[in-house]
Amino acid sequence: MLSKRKWLKIIIGVGLTVILLMASPLKTVLQDGALLEANAHLNDLMTSSGSFLLSAPVPIAGVTYEEAKGEKERASFNKTFAASDSLDAWFARSQTQALIVQKEGRIIYQRYSSDADDGRAINAMSMTKAIVAILIGVAIDEGLINSQQDSISLYLPQITQPPEDPITLRDLLRHTSGIESASKDVTATLKGKPLTTPLSEISFNGDRLFRYDNINYHLLSLVLKKLYKQPLNQLIEDKLWEPLKLEEASVINTAGYCCMFATARSWLEIGSLFLNPKNQIVSVSWLDKMVEDSVIPEGFFVQATGRSVGNAYGYHIYGGLPSSPEVFWIEGMGLQLVMINPQTQTVIVRLGGIPSALNVFSNRHDDSIIAPLLNILMTDT
Repeated sequence: MLSKRKWLKIIIGVGLTVILLMASPLKTVLQDGALLEANAHLNDLMTSSGSFLLSAPVPIAGVTYEEAKGEKERASFNKTFAASDSLDAWFARSQTQALIVQKEGRIIYQRYSSDADDGRAINAMSMTKAIVAILIGVAIDEGLINSQQDSISLYLPQITQPPEDPITLRDLLRHTSGIESASKDVTATLKGKPLTTPLSEISFNGDRLFRYDNINYHLLSLVLKKLYKQPLNQLIEDKLWEPLKLEEASVINTAGYCCMFATARSWLEIGSLFLNPKNQIVSVSWLDKMVEDSVIPEGFFVQATGRSVGNAYGYHIYGGLPSSPEVFWIEGMGLQLVMINPQTQTVIVRLGGIPSALNVFSNRHDDSIIAPLLNILMTDT
């Protein structure tokens, strides 16, 4: 049995090692790894619609799979696809529950775990923000919003601010509003309740640098609800799901920044909007703006890149892959992804969780957590 003196030496040694590592060039790597680990465990707590942290999602009406698929074939394991074996292995090691690869409008790989319900059993987390951003574009197209440069006070007059320096819808979309929100507001809205903080008391006293804050998108959802006089689930159904003939889904109405449960095929159609100019439910110029009107924060951890520097953020559209600048994606906690490469006409949807770093048999210790997906995104055939 170790003596107290030896235990003390071990503790001091571990402490000094941690201090040295945190002061070394490995500091950022360690911090990014810790953030990924935290995302993995928090996602596990919220991935199910029955989570104690969430209110029950409300339905979004949709069509059946047979009605939705049209001319698309339901590919399960397409062994003629050259990369299918590596994807199968990655699927098993990465805690993935739903994975679809589409190239030039054709699904070439599709796989689900038995408990995924084709993706409906998985919380898409912050990918819901991209849905809200698209709906803002729809409202602009329909003349209910003048532009993203409008002051939020124009639509939520309870929020007072200096007229010479207003907070705009664009500020909310890009998390550059300087909002100083409270965690109690996130807790309340996830549980199906309104904001605890009255709108008149919301503070925007921070600087206008990028700072990711869920309440920015909650406010955008309040703007939409006021303009259309409908709850979020009905808006999504009327403006997106019905025109695109997507399968039934559900969402937490009171959040606006989180918690949509939809099939991976439905997310595939949302991603395909950015590639196909035909039959658009929102203007192409708005979709382009969602991608291109981006900021590059000084420090912002992104799961897909696995790092905190060099990442771009538009209207909940991400970029920043050093070797693939043309690739952009929608991301949610737990590595929920809709990845798009317009050059290769590829869309990949991935839903699931993130393995813990303690799982030595997982892909957490690979050079890139999504390397097989990136290979496919960059391949022309």
